[in-house]
Amino acid sequence: MLNMIKNLYFKIPRRMRILIIFLLIVAAVGLIVKTFTPETKNTPKEFLETRQEASLIAKNIIDISGRTAENIKKISNLDKNKEYTEALNLISEELNNNREARENAINLSAKLEIMAKNVSQISPATAGQIAIQAITSETALISRLITYNDYLIKLLEILQAKFLEKEKNANDKIADLIEKINDEARAINDLNNNFNNLMTKFDKI
Repeated sequence: MLNMIKNLYFKIPRRMRILIIFLLIVAAVGLIVKTFTPETKNTPKEFLETRQEASLIAKNIIDISGRTAENIKKISNLDKNKEYTEALNLISEELNNNREARENAINLSAKLEIMAKNVSQISPATAGQIAIQAITSETALISRLITYNDYLIKLLEILQAKFLEKEKNANDKIADLIEKINDEARAINDLNNNFNNLMTKFDKI
């Protein structure tokens, strides 16, 4: 089952992330042309609606990573107490969290694609440039989320093998993966905070 979830996660469309980056480049070129032309504030309705949807999806991703962090702590404590059955149950719960996170990542990619398509219609150009920065930050979040979940799947595989007595001397691997997971979780939070801060700046223009 772990391998199935792992394979599903890497089906998050790479094409979609590349398309977002391409659209951002096209939008940036269009905004450069507008830079020296005074304009009133204009933001496409589709951009505003999709932005709100993207913010909610990103919040769900942050919430899921928070639940995961708590579950990892619980699994670690159950491991110390040799309560392996309950620990395996929590691993199953984490597999469901992974599935939910994957779905959120795909949805977020789609929303960012729509936002990127609408950037060239934003005025003034300075507002469009901030929008590009925000979308870029959230696109980076998706990449970090994929890395985060790759490490998490490896951790769950090792823990499962350890509890089933198929993996010996697993503690060093577990500690290393937990450290990497925590690093990625911090990066995800920072990128999302950056997105929100940039959107606040966008609103003030």
